[in-house]
Amino acid sequence: MAVGFKAARHSPEDIKQVREEFYVAVNNPAAADKFYDKLNGLKPAEPVLMAYYGSAQALKARYAWNPYKKLSYLKQGSKTLSAAVKANPDNFEIRFLRFSLQHFVPAFLGYSKELEEDRRQLIALAVKRQFGSMDRLLINHLLEFMIDTKRCTAEEITLLKKAMADG
Repeated sequence: MAVGFKAARHSPEDIKQVREEFYVAVNNPAAADKFYDKLNGLKPAEPVLMAYYGSAQALKARYAWNPYKKLSYLKQGSKTLSAAVKANPDNFEIRFLRFSLQHFVPAFLGYSKELEEDRRQLIALAVKRQFGSMDRLLINHLLEFMIDTKRCTAEEITLLKKAMADG
């Protein structure tokens, strides 16, 4: 598979733990380093875990002080996330991770090219209630984030709110 991943099987509990560790790492540089080291050692093959690995690489970019390292980690993370999307294009969680990265990256860097594609696909998946193995609380948080980005139209916001309410 692309980006040097080796085959390995991971349980749903592994994915749940990775999710929890990721959301801690988002605002904690030490946790981000630990999260990156863990996933870098695993080199996950499953698309969802691969997407979290790409997100871990992007978090390294967020906290790196050296501009060259920042861009290097961002490039690696973007490449890994794109490989995960390619492997499973209809996975809400994978698309969301790439969407959120591209939402925060300044557009002039050129790493936001799939932002609109991901937004449209996320809306379509939300309408179909295709959320994969995520629990309702996480789904609602992700949908709220999409609304808060101000990147959705009024009609799309209505669809997202309906997906949240319908459970």
